[in-house]
Amino acid sequence: MRILEIVSGRDACGATVHTLQIARELHRRGHEVYLLGRPGAWVLQQAQAAGVPTFESELRRLPLHDLKMIARFCRERGIEVILAHMSRANNFAVWLRRLTGIPAILRAHAHTIHFHWRMADHIIAVSEETRRYHMRYNRVPPHKISVVHGFIEPERLAVPDKNVRQQVRLELGLPPEAFVVGVVGNIIPRKGQIYLVRALPSVLREAPETRLLLIGTVHPPRYGKQIEREIARLRVERHVLWLGVRKDVPRLLQAMDLYALPTLNDMLPMAMLEAMWMGLPVLATHVGGIPEAVRDGVEGWLVPPRDPDALACALLEAIWHPDERLRRAQNAHQRIAEHFTAAQKVAEIEAILQQVRDGAFQPAR
Repeated sequence: MRILEIVSGRDACGATVHTLQIARELHRRGHEVYLLGRPGAWVLQQAQAAGVPTFESELRRLPLHDLKMIARFCRERGIEVILAHMSRANNFAVWLRRLTGIPAILRAHAHTIHFHWRMADHIIAVSEETRRYHMRYNRVPPHKISVVHGFIEPERLAVPDKNVRQQVRLELGLPPEAFVVGVVGNIIPRKGQIYLVRALPSVLREAPETRLLLIGTVHPPRYGKQIEREIARLRVERHVLWLGVRKDVPRLLQAMDLYALPTLNDMLPMAMLEAMWMGLPVLATHVGGIPEAVRDGVEGWLVPPRDPDALACALLEAIWHPDERLRRAQNAHQRIAEHFTAAQKVAEIEAILQQVRDGAFQPAR
């Protein structure tokens, strides 16, 4: 197939990393893939390094210059199908479809209300929860939306050094006996990190060597200040480490005992899937698409959102029962290996692209 993949995010995030993974895997499978993004976008640089042809556009609908330029490109290259990610790109793709007649497929990474969902030829949701959302709120017909879960590239997570756990703990000043809980991702209100901080006093009374690692960009800054004030109020400063943005997340995961995600709403976070592949049990909230990957009592612990007491109880259970923690960790790795790798999921996306291109799509039942 000759495929145009479009993404509008400039920085590295779950959606742009996901876009890159799809482009690389489709390219590896022998398809003619072109990646369109905004000038200077991180994803374009990474795709070029992988041998995927790229080009730039601001993806503006008006004036029509951008649409006409990309439409001309599509005709010249014989593009057969469009795959778009993120709102600006999705919007651009459906108007490009009207201009060229090339079928447009949108990857639904988020819960948003917008007209472009109904203008697409097909939508691929990252979770069953996301599929239900778009059918309910955007009135997408069931036959026009499929689920292909989010996924990871295991090769990207390889850590060759066998002693990395001890090295990272030494670098971070963590005591050998510390029980380390990690949260990876943007530190934003929706991710609910503040509720995990509020759970710490109850945990520390029983397990005083517990440490919490916060990894990611703080946005907006006032949320970071709110968490800092809460840490000071609860007097748990010694137990929380702010690590900011890190490029060595696989190394940091090796130093953890548990991955936590106290989010208020999430589709299917890639960082969580990566932690599971690395053999970490998960403590998460029962929201969004999370239960589709993590089953309570199997791969981890699921608790209600906005509930520090429930987080504390589950965390203490994980600390007190190392054998159970190990069992769930092994299950977590196996769950990803069997259901959430790029090779498996891109094959499903590839099949949908082909069926939409050929006008023969039969929705999964």
